[in-house]
Amino acid sequence: MEFRGYRVDAVHRTVTGPGGGVTRLEPKAFDLLVYFAAHPEETLSRDQLIADVWGGKFVTDDAVMVAVYALRQAFDDDSRSPRFVETIRGRGYRWIAGEAGTTTAPEAGAAPQKTTSRPPYAAVIVLLIASGVAALVWAMARPPQPMPSMEKANAIVRAHARGVFFSERTTREDLEEARAEFRKAIALDERFAESHAALAEVCVRLIEIGSPEIEANDAEARREVARALDLDPKLALSHAALASVQFVLDRDAERAEQSFRHAMKLDPSLPDTHRRYSYLLGARGRFAEATEQARIGLEMAPTSAGATSDLAFTYVLAGRLPEAERLYREAVHLDPANVGALLSLGYCLELRGEADEAMQSYRRAMQLTGVPESRLATYDRVFVSEGLHGVYEAWLARMRTNQTVPRSMLALYAARAGRAGEAISLLQESVRRHEPGTLWLAVHPAYASLRGQREFTALAASSFHTR
Repeated sequence: MEFRGYRVDAVHRTVTGPGGGVTRLEPKAFDLLVYFAAHPEETLSRDQLIADVWGGKFVTDDAVMVAVYALRQAFDDDSRSPRFVETIRGRGYRWIAGEAGTTTAPEAGAAPQKTTSRPPYAAVIVLLIASGVAALVWAMARPPQPMPSMEKANAIVRAHARGVFFSERTTREDLEEARAEFRKAIALDERFAESHAALAEVCVRLIEIGSPEIEANDAEARREVARALDLDPKLALSHAALASVQFVLDRDAERAEQSFRHAMKLDPSLPDTHRRYSYLLGARGRFAEATEQARIGLEMAPTSAGATSDLAFTYVLAGRLPEAERLYREAVHLDPANVGALLSLGYCLELRGEADEAMQSYRRAMQLTGVPESRLATYDRVFVSEGLHGVYEAWLARMRTNQTVPRSMLALYAARAGRAGEAISLLQESVRRHEPGTLWLAVHPAYASLRGQREFTALAASSFHTR
């Protein structure tokens, strides 16, 4: 079978181009090709493709995206001027290379052809197999052509998928792992705009959680988002990553909101875009809108612990603590090793007056991060004698001199320990360092006791600016 001069071999699952170059497709990419060929000119949603090609198994949208990317590589297709697979923004994909068995469109002025019904999916498979047998004979008669290794294509898919998995976590180790995987995918093929955008987002996240290499992460985030936009200026992920840079690094809330909205206009079906937009809305005190965006993100990724925690956080900001607790518990159930969810659950329980349960959640998070049992036992004794305020004092004492720990994190501990003066001093230093934690000064419940103080009011007012 041929499409616009490209021959498909169903026996070896290869695509041979007009110049003789051969590309081997991984199984799901080939299955997707068969499905596309059986549904020419139809707009096929990601959900439909997952249901029919992946058999309804739980896979992320990235699996579809990577398979489409593999087809574009095999057919030398360009997403900006497609001849085979067209992206319908916000709706899915469309195969535009013609029906199964078609080589080229009729010449202008040619006699009209008899209209036939589209061949069914099974018939397409039969045609592919038949063409594959012919291709096998043809291949034996011609000189051997170089064939890219299947391992390379699989490595790109694995690296990007692993990067997405680790980017769901909130520890520095997990995000460093995600960055390494996205870098690996780019090294294998630097034309994959999605990996550049994802890498930029991870660099921003590393800055958010307090990675000490702020300047290096900042530079890499800006470089990678520029590369993603250059490769595909209409890719929603690229504009969402740009919005994160504008929000967290530039503190330009208005431009960031415009970029988030543009990304959602290009493709409203990406859960992470809605989730990141909810952060901005929450930081600006627009809790109802933040909750709605986080809810949309969770509906699109109902098994994501990260999306569940994001919605819970909007409830914390809005003071809806019972709903927040329920969601944080669900996030921990979905991912028991998610340190961020455990810490957030602990704080939510603390706000609800459940100090014992809060300490247990904090303790589990510390265990997962490798805190030795001897130190945990010390914290247990402090909790028994002094309560959570004493535990915060102990954490503050241990980390105060460590310059790699974000001052905004220490300020949270100081505020919870009742040390208002030290909290404000630490926040002033945090503002000088341009730490992202200060974006939440006006809304975070931990700072409620500081909001009547003039110094704190001035700091909160400087959280955002428009350049």
